[in-house]
Amino acid sequence: MEEQRTILVINPNSSESITKALEDALRPVCSPTTRLTFLTGPSASPPSINDAVTSIQSAQAVFTSGAGSARSFSDDTEIRRAHRAVLVCCFSNHPLAGMIRQACPGVPALHILDTAVSAALACSSGAPFGILTTGRAMVSDIDQGVLQYLGGASTRYAGCVPTDLGVLELQDREPSVREKVHRVIREKAALLAQRNAGAIILGCAGMAGMEELVRSGVADAIGQEAASKVAIIDGAKAGVQLLDGLSRCNFYGTSPRTNA
Repeated sequence: MEEQRTILVINPNSSESITKALEDALRPVCSPTTRLTFLTGPSASPPSINDAVTSIQSAQAVFTSGAGSARSFSDDTEIRRAHRAVLVCCFSNHPLAGMIRQACPGVPALHILDTAVSAALACSSGAPFGILTTGRAMVSDIDQGVLQYLGGASTRYAGCVPTDLGVLELQDREPSVREKVHRVIREKAALLAQRNAGAIILGCAGMAGMEELVRSGVADAIGQEAASKVAIIDGAKAGVQLLDGLSRCNFYGTSPRTNA
């Protein structure tokens, strides 16, 4: 019987509504032999991550608070015992993933910007990919993360389009807010379609579950048939699949572990 692998999925902000949206989106795509555990940032984390400052604040808060019985991510023995991989669900060049990789050797850790770009490059059929994000303050950080991943400027990147929506607005259930969110997401997705994007990335963890909404915006711009050929990428879903595969490969040569 194949061992069950546990992936720790971190929402580094302190908003439970974002974690709940991630759970709803990710559990259905998880393999039977993989268990997802979810962690929301502590109260010291900002309620939303809107710029480089809140990104750094959240990384520090989560790293020092730890997960489960590990009082901080510096407790690499406990982290490695409990988790085969870690996914940081913030769409930015978020420092927490690198901090965990350094503190916990042998535990693959990625943030969803990297996993999304990897999936977009694989799925865009040679066309450029674009990113939808929340506020304008995030654009420069996202651009930097993409350029770092690609190794420099590339014609494969169609750019990042801000929606000027707040992270918490994305999961707000109040009808007038939902109507605004849906309208703006469709409008901005249409802009990326007009840039000939072959893949569009959901550039915020709070956009979990919005693939069809984005696709409808693409169809508004280029028609239903062409829209069906555009990949809509959720970096969290891509991250779960990528990290699940990495945990199976046993690249570090460690003996098989069964998570408690």
